[in-house]
Amino acid sequence: MSLKQALQIIHLLGLPKAARTKRRLDEALPYVRGYAVCSCVWALLETGILDQLLEADRLSVKALAEEGGLARHVLDSILTYLDGLRLVRAEGDEVRALPKLRRLMAEPRGFFELTFAYEPIFHRLRDLLQGNATYPDDVARIGKYVGRGSGQLCRTLPYPVLADMLRRHGAHLVLDLGCGDLAFLLYLCEAIPHIRAIGIDIDGPTVEYAREVLAAVPFGDRVEVRQADMFDLAPIARSHPDVDAVTAIDTYHEYLSEGEEVVVGLLKQLRSQFPNALLYVGEFCKQPHDRLRRNPTAFLEHHLYHDLTNQTIADAGRWRAMFDAADLAVLEEKVFDVVGHGYFVLR
Repeated sequence: MSLKQALQIIHLLGLPKAARTKRRLDEALPYVRGYAVCSCVWALLETGILDQLLEADRLSVKALAEEGGLARHVLDSILTYLDGLRLVRAEGDEVRALPKLRRLMAEPRGFFELTFAYEPIFHRLRDLLQGNATYPDDVARIGKYVGRGSGQLCRTLPYPVLADMLRRHGAHLVLDLGCGDLAFLLYLCEAIPHIRAIGIDIDGPTVEYAREVLAAVPFGDRVEVRQADMFDLAPIARSHPDVDAVTAIDTYHEYLSEGEEVVVGLLKQLRSQFPNALLYVGEFCKQPHDRLRRNPTAFLEHHLYHDLTNQTIADAGRWRAMFDAADLAVLEEKVFDVVGHGYFVLR
């Protein structure tokens, strides 16, 4: 804005009102922009454009639209907007990802993907609020992005912490509950060359996808994937009595809405079926709201996502009480309040 235009606005509104209006618009902009940026990034993610941008030096916008069967005007609008925010550079028919976008799609990418998993919830938030829809009967998360987003985020701290625990406690054969797309077990096999693993998941398509993933990695012969219910592991216990580690990352809290006794019962069962194994638990630890009010970390959003989808998160004290009720001793514990996560080795 030129000085002449600024003076005209001040003359019309008066200096106090003009300054107040600008200040309040500036204050509101990050909230509005966050929604717009996420929506644009998600659209590029789902259409495959995002990864094409990240993999190439520069691309033809025309070719992207034609090959993807996309509306050119809408694609141009998205790219022009992201260009204005210095996430991409769109000039003529060419577009390229700028360093800022590449940084956001490195370690923080999981935050975007996990939030996208809850997009259907926010899309129908008014219906949920007014009682015209309920979760999960009328609306559900996007399961693929729950797994992908969580896996990306867990590589920053949960996977390294648990891998270190497994290494120091001498684990050789790991049984991973709710293995999903094998993100943790692949990380583990890279970190510990001698480790072998069995991943179980109750979802058939997820297991089939995990097997495809294994076929593409050099250490696939060290990992076995099975479709199984973690509440019915007797067959695996019989066929693999040498399991010496049972891992579960952000798994047990999914059952807390059914009552703590469900989780306690599962822990007791695991202790009985795998008597020679240590149990390794990585779980969300609920943060006091007063703490989040003082320091609103990303766990403020995390708690919102879980509350809206009827998922219960326990604090570290409640987890310890459940372990005690299952007659399990805590051999090692690491709780990081800054990320709202706790890690426990149990016998």
